[in-house]
Amino acid sequence: MEELVGFCAQCGKPIHCLHGFLNGVISEGKETLYCFPCHEKQKEKEHAKPDQCCK
Repeated sequence: MEELVGFCAQCGKPIHCLHGFLNGVISEGKETLYCFPCHEKQKEKEHAKPDQCCK
C-alpha cells in the first residue's frame, strides 16, 4: 500500500508511506519533511560548519 504523506521541503518531490514505512525523513528541529537525497545534503551542510565553542 502506498499513501502520499507530503512533499520534500527542499525539492518538492512527493513523499509516500510505503507499507507502513515513511519514504523520507522528518527533521528534528523544525519537523520538516525531506526526501532522502535532500536530507543527506542538509546533513553535509550542517557538518561543514565550524564548531562553536563556548568561552
